[in-house]
Amino acid sequence: MNARRTPSITRAILIALVLAAMPVVGAYAQSPIQQYFPETGHTVSGDFLNYFNARGGLKIFGYPITDAFDWNGRRIQYFQRARMELHPENPVPYRVQLGLLGDELGHRSLSSSAPVPNDASHRYYPETGHVVAYAFLNFFDKNGGLDIFGYPITDFQQENGRIVQYFQRARLEWHPELSGDQRVQLGDLGTIHFDSAGFDPSLKQPKAPLQIGTLPPPVTLKVTASVKTPITARTGAQTLYVYVLDQTSQPIGNASVTFTLRDASGERSYEMPRTNGQGFTSYTFNIGNTRPGQIVVIQVQAAFNELASAAQTSFFTWY
Repeated sequence: MNARRTPSITRAILIALVLAAMPVVGAYAQSPIQQYFPETGHTVSGDFLNYFNARGGLKIFGYPITDAFDWNGRRIQYFQRARMELHPENPVPYRVQLGLLGDELGHRSLSSSAPVPNDASHRYYPETGHVVAYAFLNFFDKNGGLDIFGYPITDFQQENGRIVQYFQRARLEWHPELSGDQRVQLGDLGTIHFDSAGFDPSLKQPKAPLQIGTLPPPVTLKVTASVKTPITARTGAQTLYVYVLDQTSQPIGNASVTFTLRDASGERSYEMPRTNGQGFTSYTFNIGNTRPGQIVVIQVQAAFNELASAAQTSFFTWY
């Protein structure tokens, strides 16, 4: 690292361990593993596609209704029934997480019944005070359980003449007119949440498939930066996360990234590891010894070939 203030050996070792778990690329990521869905005109790629295929595919998530895009410093993608979120700071099995759409849409309610004993047909969750039962419990267990659906946040209830139950990340629906395993269906919470959240509707517009080897070369860089902890103690560690994308929001691997910390005590500059195949890099640094109530500004610079771009983020130190 070519830093004006050299980080500790321990921190360097930790960063090396994180990098060892990330895919390594040597050039611009022209064609990450991807699948185009003509039904909605959107592409799923990289970690999102791996998660999609491993966790139930169309049956659980439905079709993608957007391509991946950046929101609140996080890479996300909406599907008919879910929102996938990329958390590259996590270990590989937990890098993709599902948004808590049931909670975000305001469906959580207090239980109206007393706990029941657990048996083959009923399971009580004290974390939220609700029971999952019968066909819903069978579907829940067969299709990922807590990892996919989260905890139940309502009891059974009637909604538009249909029995439904809300979970942190999903809505289960009872369709008695269907047969066998088809009677339990997942509601389109992804579509409902996207339409109610104020996103640009053009994100849902179908796009032409991206052909391997025919992606346009990068002509501009888009850089996003965020920190792990927006409010910190006056001393300790902070982690900076940076994504570098091209004009079509495709990740750029092997981009160089530096950042400068500005606070009341002056400036410190650091060189981050080069971006990986997802256009991502991170760096953990020592906050130093700041005053309470101080805003620390981080100015990020990214470069790839002859292109360059910048982004800014900040955090607030407290007692």
